[in-house]
Amino acid sequence: MADLRALNETRWPPPPSPSTIHNVQEAMASRQWTGGRYTREAEDALCEVTGAPYAVAFQSCTAAIHAALLASGARAGTPLHTPAFGFAGTLTGAAHIGMELVYHDVHGGTGNSIDPEAPDGTIVLTPDLHGVPHTLDRSTVITDACQSLGTTINGKPIGAEGTHCWSFSSSKLIAAPDGGAVTTDDRTLADVLRQLRDYGAEPGAARANALITRPGHNWRPSELSMAIVADQLRRLPVLAARAQETGERVQTALRETGLWHQETADGVEPAWHKLRTGLPGRARSGLLRLALTDLGMPWHDWGTHPLPQHPQFWPSHRNPEPVIETASALAARTFCLGTEACPPWTWTTGETELVCAILDMITETL
Repeated sequence: MADLRALNETRWPPPPSPSTIHNVQEAMASRQWTGGRYTREAEDALCEVTGAPYAVAFQSCTAAIHAALLASGARAGTPLHTPAFGFAGTLTGAAHIGMELVYHDVHGGTGNSIDPEAPDGTIVLTPDLHGVPHTLDRSTVITDACQSLGTTINGKPIGAEGTHCWSFSSSKLIAAPDGGAVTTDDRTLADVLRQLRDYGAEPGAARANALITRPGHNWRPSELSMAIVADQLRRLPVLAARAQETGERVQTALRETGLWHQETADGVEPAWHKLRTGLPGRARSGLLRLALTDLGMPWHDWGTHPLPQHPQFWPSHRNPEPVIETASALAARTFCLGTEACPPWTWTTGETELVCAILDMITETL
């Protein structure tokens, strides 16, 4: 019999496999701890699983987004159109650059961007929330895809078209001590990204002051992290299938019980990164949290502040009082099932069915 208490265990990131350990040992023995074989292997593997022609690895997804903004022409004062709901890390780079943040409310069923009216000369940055892909034109926006690796649309992986930023932090489906990447179908953009991550130096075996031809940063990824990423990307189809299966089963239960759930379009199969739910009204959602806690079902808050109200960003947005009614409601009334240390894709079939049965039981009393 499955026991909900087991969902409080630490199951993620997973123990390293023999092949992962071998890769890390090889990377250490090479004594080339940045810019080596495993960075190239991880980039090649990411191109293979996303269909993108170019991939550039970074030390984190935060750095990858920052670089993608700079490579797209962002400067201090450049308007950035972005949804009002999400994770603060999406906008860290924009804040450091000094961009003007122009917030837009989100779709009430998905939490994703509503198509913004973005004039020419501005940049749009938007995430795929919890693995559910946004519906904007991916060829014209920068996508924070850190939660949607493994998600497919009509059988094709996200990432083949446009510019996408990915995360390999310890809570993600492909987990390493840290790491990130940008995939793009724009060769010129990829070339600029390679310079930006390496002090602004032109790519090559040597590095010297004379080769630094643009402003840049030290955003090179560790070979040790990339050794883990390169190995784990080979397992992405299996991991994504499990995330899809568990997520869809719980989503079905949420729909049947009338709890809030993320909507998905026809043909979309998310590799669910988080499973979000809630009830109308802050008080009723609080009661749901308490009921789950009493039964031993773990949950966690994520996105509790609309981004325009986040203390790191509130002085930097252009629209002083953006209309963020839906974003505010999602922040106040919804939360995520499970924990980052024991995410839904680690649940067994029995545990998943028990979670669904408990959701059904609880909603009969609320």
